Amino acid sequence: MSQNKTYKVLGLFVGQPKTLSNQQVSAIQKTSVERLQIKKHELPGDQPADTKHHGGDMRVIHHYSQVNYNHLKATFPDIADRFKPGTFGENLYTEELTEADLCIGDIYTLGTAKVQLTVARRPCATLNQTYDHEGILQEVIDSGHVGWFYRVLEEGEVKIGDSLTFLERPHPELRVSALFQQGYNNGEKFTDRAFLQACYETGLMDKGWKPKLDKLFHPK
Repeated sequence: MSQNKTYKVLGLFVGQPKTLSNQQVSAIQKTSVERLQIKKHELPGDQPADTKHHGGDMRVIHHYSQVNYNHLKATFPDIADRFKPGTFGENLYTEELTEADLCIGDIYTLGTAKVQLTVARRPCATLNQTYDHEGILQEVIDSGHVGWFYRVLEEGEVKIGDSLTFLERPHPELRVSALFQQGYNNGEKFTDRAFLQACYETGLMDKGWKPKLDKLFHPK
């Protein structure tokens, strides 16, 4: 990714818990809005169903891209029409960017707010339910197209048509895709201790990643 790159905001989404086809309650399917107030601890109107595993200050905003959706459409052409922006649980949608382009700690302006990238999403089987296909979760894991989260450094507002603008990369060695691979590769997981230690020391690990790294570095 080039420095000072700007990405147009194509979609903004919030969701409330609702019952899926398997009777599971989730807020993964979100509704389009024209603008978002970005608060330090939350997005007004966006409420996770499971606060034990979702939400929190390290994952206020979830970002997914058209590039990622296009991969899913190409992989599952028979259900390509199901992959619509807002269905993957994202709050922010842009044309560009994937996990391989990004690093933990990247800082951006988003509208009038300032945000910092924290971690890769840890996907679960709810994806299979939302798209009514048992192969979605495994493909997302295999491809690494999981999306990523931001925490809020400065509150503000963003509306469709505004920009996500890159400001700073404090940890160029900590690729988001590499963190996800450490947690979900097909072989032994969490093997690159030096990389994981560096991720841990950023202070940006969330409730999905931090307990696992706590266990790795501070076993009882």
